[in-house]
Amino acid sequence: MRKAQTMRAVGKSFPRVDGEVKVTGKALYTVDVELPGMIHGKILRSHYPHARLLKVNASKAERLPGVVAVLTRDDLASLNSYYGAAYKDQPIVATYKVRYVGDPVAAVVAVDEDIAEEALTLIDVEYEELPAAITIKEALSLNAPPVHETSTHGELMGYRYLPPEEFKGTNICYRFRYVKGDIVEGFKKAAYIFEDTFYFPRVQHYSMEPHITVAHVETDRITLWASTQDPFTLQHHLAEIFKLSVNRVRVIVPYVGGGYGGKLSVKIEPLAAALSWKARRPVRLALSAEESFKTVTRHPAQYRLKTGVTRDGRLLARECEIYMDTGAYADAGPRVTQKAGYRALGPYRIPHAKTDAYTVYTNTVPAGAFRGFGTLQVTWAYESQMDIIAEKLGIDALEFRLKNLLRKGEDYTPGDTPVDCNLREGLLLAAKGIGWNRRGRGPNRGKGLSCCMKDGGGTYKISSAALKMNPDGTIILLTGTVELGQGARTAMTQIAAEELGVVPDRIIVAQLDTDMTPYDAATNASSSTVVMGLCVQRAAQDLKRQLLRPAGKALKSKAESLTFRNGRIYNKKGQGISFEDVMINSFGTKGGEIVGKGSYQDKKSRKAVLGSPTTFWEVSWGGTEVEVERDTGEVRILKYVSVSDVGRAIHPIQCIGQDEGGVMFAIGHTLLEEMVYSDGHLVNPNLIDYRLPSFSDLPKNFETILLENQNGPGPYGSKGTGEGSLLPVASAIGNAVCNAVGVRIHDLPITPEKLWRAMKEKAGES
Repeated sequence: MRKAQTMRAVGKSFPRVDGEVKVTGKALYTVDVELPGMIHGKILRSHYPHARLLKVNASKAERLPGVVAVLTRDDLASLNSYYGAAYKDQPIVATYKVRYVGDPVAAVVAVDEDIAEEALTLIDVEYEELPAAITIKEALSLNAPPVHETSTHGELMGYRYLPPEEFKGTNICYRFRYVKGDIVEGFKKAAYIFEDTFYFPRVQHYSMEPHITVAHVETDRITLWASTQDPFTLQHHLAEIFKLSVNRVRVIVPYVGGGYGGKLSVKIEPLAAALSWKARRPVRLALSAEESFKTVTRHPAQYRLKTGVTRDGRLLARECEIYMDTGAYADAGPRVTQKAGYRALGPYRIPHAKTDAYTVYTNTVPAGAFRGFGTLQVTWAYESQMDIIAEKLGIDALEFRLKNLLRKGEDYTPGDTPVDCNLREGLLLAAKGIGWNRRGRGPNRGKGLSCCMKDGGGTYKISSAALKMNPDGTIILLTGTVELGQGARTAMTQIAAEELGVVPDRIIVAQLDTDMTPYDAATNASSSTVVMGLCVQRAAQDLKRQLLRPAGKALKSKAESLTFRNGRIYNKKGQGISFEDVMINSFGTKGGEIVGKGSYQDKKSRKAVLGSPTTFWEVSWGGTEVEVERDTGEVRILKYVSVSDVGRAIHPIQCIGQDEGGVMFAIGHTLLEEMVYSDGHLVNPNLIDYRLPSFSDLPKNFETILLENQNGPGPYGSKGTGEGSLLPVASAIGNAVCNAVGVRIHDLPITPEKLWRAMKEKAGES
């Protein structure tokens, strides 16, 4: 008998499982949720960057027809009203003072949004303005006003964060330190020492869907429909706030219109739940784009690095001092700082190193998780300095990097996962892609390279998944990975289909609901393909094991001799049985179900600097050629080549899409984006004054190369991707600009005006 051909699912670019419902407008997002009796919330926000709250009187607002309830600090006494990702330092609404322009002071729920908006104007608030610290420099000054008078602590992803005792009473809320070798001895041996400081701007995630939550609080039960990347963490936070057991809090996640880290942990959800709790009705709290600008940002950063090298260009020592501006509340700041400090050495062999990284409170919008998670700030600096050093030493920038790259299998730090890819291979591909060794095609043109790596997959992840087979042999996948637009549902479906030997259409992904979906730590850290992918693969393998016994009995064959192909189970003679018939044989009727389960948990290790070895190394390379218009300072990207180490591409087109999207994201903060403050006020919290990249900003020639060496720990040798492609962009462009016009920019973004002024200044000096 002729054997059936195996249907391969992995490595093919199938149509997205959510593609049709999204392009036809049928996909359900949180904004589409309608509940009987639902009312609408609006937030009154502070107009002061720092002030004591002397009075909050909502009596006039409460009397406005159509207003159902007003929430103020007076309503919070019975709740644990403080929350936060790393530290619980952020109140649901301000209690005794406000800490930034935009800090929630009170909130109104009414029968419609217009009435709620009008009611905000009727709330009487008296402030006593306090001195404010808007910048890192101001926050660290000798007589800086304290953003927080008391310190707190917390746990995030299995790591306990504590404020440094030696900085008690200051605006430094966390410090990460790492030392290896002997930094003093390293600098003594160095022939040359370079010291530079780089700055990274405050930027916004700007998801197409702003933050939104629908909350329904009953007597002892909370149900949320939330646009979140982190439903299980959110569930635990809400249980703590409302003093409930976890099973009394249910979080349902419809489709999410982008997140990029801005919807991790806890944002507006406690306020939405508190409004519903007071009003005793379902509440929809939907922020505008401008309000999302005042909810979370990426950390602005200042990074001073001092590097010692030998006469022949080998790195010997590096000292790093990093300040991350976390805004008015810590959010994920301590963890972002920790990651930035740990990743500050880059993909290079540096025997002597010392890193001090600090989280600093300021009276600005809180900064939290953002795609790249602290790495973009440090890669911008260390890859720019690599070119500075190479130029001073008279060494080709490519050769200088190749000389110092870590080798595959070499330790990044003792106790962590050894380097799992060939760094040299990817860098040479990027260089070849832009014709590194060929001369430029005209004046004011330059080429730049960058090589970056970050610990990927999350430092400590706990996840699980389940596959349920129905009586007709169809399958439902239950996974805690949130579909943010990255294509996770499609990739997970492919992994399950590959294991079970079925077409992907045979599998449906269930809506994420904490009442039914197995636990997942969060959708972050480029972890889904590896961590959740392994959970799904193991669940499929568990389901297969349970099917083998009844199938073997029906086929009169040993279970270990059977194979899964094309939705059937075959013995060595080529005789097969369908999944449906296996189910009928198992239960004696068209009924019952079989559930396969799979889980994943990182191992903690005292030897690892961050308490647990990295899941994999997310590595990326960038090469670019730019042209600078000297009369205007405009930078045009003639070509960009992005090389990403993906291990194995589960869905190649989605991988390329993630890579291209990441590069465009980074072009934004490299050339365009910056949130600007004046007198403590954010002056551009909108898409008129805040410039995002568009199609006109695309590189003229744009190429993505997926490096597939099956070297990842995920299913079929896969690794996570999505963040890596952002990392090399800023420094590659900055290096190319310097090679084009001889001007080195140290503070992003590289705007036309900034570059024009720098060129004029250089011309004047010469």
